[in-house]
Amino acid sequence: MKKSRSSKISLPRIVSPDQWRKERVAFLKKEKQFTKLRDAHNADRRRLPMVEVTEPYVFDGPDSKVSLLDLFDGRNQLIVYHFMWRWKNGLPLKDPCPGCSSWADHIARGHLTHLRTRDTNLVMISRAPMEKIRPFKQRMGWTLPWYSSAGNLFNYDFHVSFDESVAPIEYNYRSKAAWMKRPWIAEMIKQDQPFDLHGMSCFLRDGKRVFHTYSNYGRGTEGTGGANYFLDFTALGRQEPWEKPKGRRLKPTSAIGISRLPYPDEFKV
Repeated sequence: MKKSRSSKISLPRIVSPDQWRKERVAFLKKEKQFTKLRDAHNADRRRLPMVEVTEPYVFDGPDSKVSLLDLFDGRNQLIVYHFMWRWKNGLPLKDPCPGCSSWADHIARGHLTHLRTRDTNLVMISRAPMEKIRPFKQRMGWTLPWYSSAGNLFNYDFHVSFDESVAPIEYNYRSKAAWMKRPWIAEMIKQDQPFDLHGMSCFLRDGKRVFHTYSNYGRGTEGTGGANYFLDFTALGRQEPWEKPKGRRLKPTSAIGISRLPYPDEFKV
C-alpha cells in the first residue's frame, strides 16, 4: 500500500455529516443548473449549420490510401481526432504528443461499439507519415484507426498544423495576432514552424457528399471525458497548477502538463 502524502497539503474542511449533507444538497442545485445548461449548449451545437467538404483529401492508412468518405466506414457520422505530432526542424520526431497519447489511451484500450451502434465512426489523423505512426501505435497496443494526412492540406485546412508558407495561422478561431499574446504559442510561431496542435472535428455525410459540422480545440476536447472528468469529482482534482482552491497539489512536480506527461506505457502505478 502506498503511503499517503496528503498531510502537507490543504485539505477540505472537516464538518459533521449533517453539515456535509446540507452543503452537498446546496451544491446539487448548481449541478442540476449546469446539467440543464450543458443540455441547452449541446442542443445549440446541434443547431449549427454545416459546410460541404469538396477537397479530395487522400490519407495513408495501415494498408492502403483512403478518402475522407472512406473514413466513415459506411456510417453517417465521423469524428476525427487531430492527433498532434512532435516535429523539429521540419522533420517528424519518433514519438507524438504525450497529451494526445493520454487522450487516445482512454479510448483505445476499450472499444468503439457505443459510437458505431449510433452510426458514428471515430478515427485519428496525424500529419506524420505512417512509418512514424505505425511503430508507436504498435508500441501502445492500440487498435483505434489512425491515418496520416502527410501529402495533403487536411491539417492546415482544419487549423491544427501551422506553417505560414502554407496557410495563415489560426487556432481555436483566433488569429496569429491574438496568439502572439500567449507566450507558450508565440514562441512556437516564432521558432518552430511547421508545428502541430490538437483538436477534434465532426463530419456528416449525405450519400457521397461530406459536410463539416463542428470543430473544437485546446481544452474544448476535454468534453469527450477520460480520466480528467473522474478527477474533477475528487477533492484533490487533476493536480494542475491552475486549479482552485490552491494548495491541493501533492507536490510541486505533480502537475500533468504536456512537457511532463509520461506516455501511457511509462506510468509507474
